[in-house]
Amino acid sequence: MNYSWRPCTGLDVPKVVNMAETHFQTEIDTIFTPDPIAYSRNLTHAVVNQFYLPTTELVSIATDDSDNLLAYTWASSNEKAPWSDDCMVVVRMAHLDLKLSNRMRVGLVIDMIKLWEGFAKLAKVPVICSTTMRKDQASFLKLHERFGYDVRGSYAYKRINLE
Repeated sequence: MNYSWRPCTGLDVPKVVNMAETHFQTEIDTIFTPDPIAYSRNLTHAVVNQFYLPTTELVSIATDDSDNLLAYTWASSNEKAPWSDDCMVVVRMAHLDLKLSNRMRVGLVIDMIKLWEGFAKLAKVPVICSTTMRKDQASFLKLHERFGYDVRGSYAYKRINLE
């Protein structure tokens, strides 16, 4: 299947929110109260920031030739751990259509990892932090390890070379 990545726009937000509700809401609804309006608002703010302040937010979507949403990722820069002044790119979301084949899903996650690393270099941020709260997280975290991330629990960290 052919697909391409592009920056998310405001017109894409409803499709992104629908994907989150369809495939991932059950991962959070026993802990958080899902609110599609809040998610739409926060995602729209990130899309606007990405446009006006391109090194602060990354919101990218993968679509097929018919413009069907296959996956999206959202990352923010200028985050810091409480124990360091090093800035981090924090991956906020890495969602994909769970009906896709395993091979396609792996390829999309690999693409996301490359997008995060390119964004971190563009933003000149030396650390990437990707985390997951999904119950089934082993494969996701194994991919991170394959790309040089240090996995600690459900967190994966990578220090990148900015030169």
